Amino acid sequence: MTMHDAQVHFHSLSFVPEGGGVLVGRPDTESYAVFPPDGADLLQHMVNGMTPTEAAEWYGTTYGEPIDMAEFVVTLEDLGFTRAADEQQVTGPPVRWQRLARALYSRTAFACYVGLVAAWVVTVGRHPEIAPNPRHVFFTSSLLIAQVTIVASQIGFLFMHEAAHVLAGKRIGLPSSLGIGQRMYAVVFETRMNGLLSVPRRQRYLPFLSGMMVDVLLICGLGLLAAATRGSDGSMPLIGRFALASGFPIIIRIIWQFLLFQRTDLYYVFCTMLGCYDLHAATRTLVCNQFWRTLGKEERVVDEGHWTDRDRQIARWYAPFAAIGLALLTMIMVLIVIPLGTVFVHLLWQGLSGDFGLRFWDALGSLLLNSAQILAFVYFTIRNYVRSRRVRSATPAPNLLGVS
Repeated sequence: MTMHDAQVHFHSLSFVPEGGGVLVGRPDTESYAVFPPDGADLLQHMVNGMTPTEAAEWYGTTYGEPIDMAEFVVTLEDLGFTRAADEQQVTGPPVRWQRLARALYSRTAFACYVGLVAAWVVTVGRHPEIAPNPRHVFFTSSLLIAQVTIVASQIGFLFMHEAAHVLAGKRIGLPSSLGIGQRMYAVVFETRMNGLLSVPRRQRYLPFLSGMMVDVLLICGLGLLAAATRGSDGSMPLIGRFALASGFPIIIRIIWQFLLFQRTDLYYVFCTMLGCYDLHAATRTLVCNQFWRTLGKEERVVDEGHWTDRDRQIARWYAPFAAIGLALLTMIMVLIVIPLGTVFVHLLWQGLSGDFGLRFWDALGSLLLNSAQILAFVYFTIRNYVRSRRVRSATPAPNLLGVS
């Protein structure tokens, strides 16, 4: 019996129609590839028990042309789709909290969410002073207390943002999980949503957008809390001022989602809508290749075949569109960061220029806290740059292999 007469054993694979092809993947390892319909059909018959010889004969009869089965099987092995006969199929962990996830993303829940947003809009119309405003950040005369408490509140809100992604994944049966990672000097929450590409495209939007949905609901809830504590004379107690102060950084995070070149949640939404898989890397490669060709350095040009035809097609017009993100980043600096910085520096100068009282030490503590963050940012930026230079490869590793 030859090698092609023996049945090939496979791990659990998913087959999802994507545009003109089929996205085949192994969800437990996040290994995916875009197959043409005939290739996916061939693979499906092999998964159902056909030997390579039988599958090749079926393919020739059905499509009227031969196929290099040896190369096809090697491709499947490289993707990690095959397994030894005595190797057990990997079964994912049970999906916990699925009932809660379905309740939180049910029609009844969404009706409540719409009601909350509507109530906030009406309240802001009656009391415009609770609308998000940079001046809300300085809710107390102590700069140090304002910084520490707002940062502490954002940690909880970031957890809720990522937890929303996780629950949205669990709602459709994905073994999503929430972990803790590190970016630069900060500890962050990270969503792991294995198998998202194994579900139809229409089911991926909610997992991507659920974090922003929670951000919007938090802003509305905090605004309504502030309005509920508002005095009849328009005064705002500490709890109300703190609610408004905690809500403003969330506004900045929502705006940040539109910086698509940062691979934000909205970036993945647009990639899903456009049928792309690694648009960012394909665009970067396309721009860099054009730059090196212009300089006549063909040896620096990277093979664009690592990305799908769709990625390369969209990348040609996405490159200038990505520049809009830089314009938006400039707008954030001009309209939000600079005004906030101006007020902060003014209050800081007032505190440091006085006598050595409580206000002076509060301002000094705030200055040291900000200085430490800036120094840490500079240090980790330089360290990461040096490390990336040491391990940088001449050819980037693609996220997805296109199989033709």
